[in-house]
Amino acid sequence: MRTRSRDWRPLLFIVLGVGAVLASHFFLHTCQDHGHMVELANGGFAPMRCHWSERAFQGVGVLVAFAGLAMYFFPDAARGLSLAAAGAGILMIIIPMWLVPTCDMPGMVCNLSFKPGAYLTGGITTLAGLIGTLQLRRLDAAGGERSAV
Repeated sequence: MRTRSRDWRPLLFIVLGVGAVLASHFFLHTCQDHGHMVELANGGFAPMRCHWSERAFQGVGVLVAFAGLAMYFFPDAARGLSLAAAGAGILMIIIPMWLVPTCDMPGMVCNLSFKPGAYLTGGITTLAGLIGTLQLRRLDAAGGERSAV
């Protein structure tokens, strides 16, 4: 049985996941952060759909952090978890684009702040996952020990 990995990948994915959650909460603004709400037919107010896009993005960020934590405790599964983190990065990109799209008006704050930040964070997460997967594949093919990396 192998010992816990001293690899950099688990820490990277934990930082990327927690960073995505914190960045979307504190720095990547949505319309609700600026007081914009949808007025309902009964006179009530509800959050705009960019609010729900932010929530979905934060959920995927937690998933990336959990993959990093699992990678730390189960180093033999690191290659698959790196690939899963790359998939989660793609999901971070398509959430504000297609799954839970942001507002239709291009001048709204969610399109100027949250959407580009989500694309950037998702792209970095995807690249980190793919690079980690390829490096682990190369180490497995060479018969190298991952804990010494």
